[in-house]
Amino acid sequence: MLIENFYKTLDSSRSERGYVFNIKLKPGHEVYKGHFPDQPVVPGVIQLQIIKELLEGQKQLSLFMDSIVQVKYLRPILPDEDTLLKLEVGIKTQTPENIKSRIVISSGEIIFTKAIINFSIEQLTVR
Repeated sequence: MLIENFYKTLDSSRSERGYVFNIKLKPGHEVYKGHFPDQPVVPGVIQLQIIKELLEGQKQLSLFMDSIVQVKYLRPILPDEDTLLKLEVGIKTQTPENIKSRIVISSGEIIFTKAIINFSIEQLTVR
């Protein structure tokens, strides 16, 4: 994990199109002291990092965010209010070299973020 203790995975499941993760944010995390002290917001880059980490864990692969085709931050995630999040990762295509995905981050009926991200599968070399 890039940022320790930022969230907790409650459960994960395989869907017809990919994976669904339910996580709980930890609103007292230090990240919010800088982003922003009086009105904490989950930084967009951290949202994408969480997706990467969850997908790596599910696939048991090391991934690199090769290209962010599109990201729409539709509504800020306020950790004091929106602590339970659903992250849907649809796998459009997967080859031995890459994964093309569609992502939706939501809570109930509220959609916070939509993204299309291409990940490269990092090949580990033994020397």
